[in-house]
Amino acid sequence: MTKTLIIGIGNPLRGDDGLGWHAANQLGQTILSPDIEIIAVQQLTIDLVEAIHQVDFALFIDSRLDQPPGIFAVQNIEPDSCRQSSVSHFFDPETLLSAVQALYGKHPKAMLLTISADQFEFSENLSEPVQAALPGLVVFVEKLCCS
Repeated sequence: MTKTLIIGIGNPLRGDDGLGWHAANQLGQTILSPDIEIIAVQQLTIDLVEAIHQVDFALFIDSRLDQPPGIFAVQNIEPDSCRQSSVSHFFDPETLLSAVQALYGKHPKAMLLTISADQFEFSENLSEPVQAALPGLVVFVEKLCCS
């Protein structure tokens, strides 16, 4: 079976930025395979390189701001050492994959799942559009990783 690492990204105390944490929490309750590790982080950092190197598939879950709230998007990602990291995260997934590639000479297949955000105020709750889109993301991941 494929070894998979699911990484939920964001701050669970900043509204929709906590999407990755909410998704990781829900997935942790339904995906019980020993070949799938699920973690939640506030930002992507270099210390994730070792964990990513050890899997066949890395799945990143994050919120974004470039679409109307609640839009779910799927993107295959590849290493990109020239890409500028966003302000909200120390590394973006592509730059982190580049670090894995540079250190180990290979990288896992990787995908980024996002839901466009509505608000980032201090709150432990997701906005209505993001909350409504979350079940679809969870079902997508379950089918992707457990089929």
